[in-house]
Amino acid sequence: MTAKEPKNPPTETVEQAMNEVLQAERRAASSVQASKHEAMKIQQAAQQQSRHIARRANERLAICHMRCNARLARELKEHERAADASHSGESASRLDEAALTPVVEALALALTGITLPGSHPRDR
Repeated sequence: MTAKEPKNPPTETVEQAMNEVLQAERRAASSVQASKHEAMKIQQAAQQQSRHIARRANERLAICHMRCNARLARELKEHERAADASHSGESASRLDEAALTPVVEALALALTGITLPGSHPRDR
């Protein structure tokens, strides 16, 4: 062999390069599969978390509805008692709109969290 001749014949160099490319492709395919698997795990965790958040939000809404319904019932009973006392003889089912409007407005303010001076029963 002379100094000008390569150590490996050209076919061995080409074959070696092709093997390196094939090996790199296998590593890349393996990496893609691992990334897909990891993405699926992340997606499943996010879906589980979103279901938990939705379930908790529904629980909180149900509690809020129960509280609002209870408060509405209390407010209406208080108003009916007051109407019975002031209209002795009139049936509670015949309340006029003018008498019911302040109660409904006060309840709406209370349920929306808006408080105006004098709008709370303690302020009266």
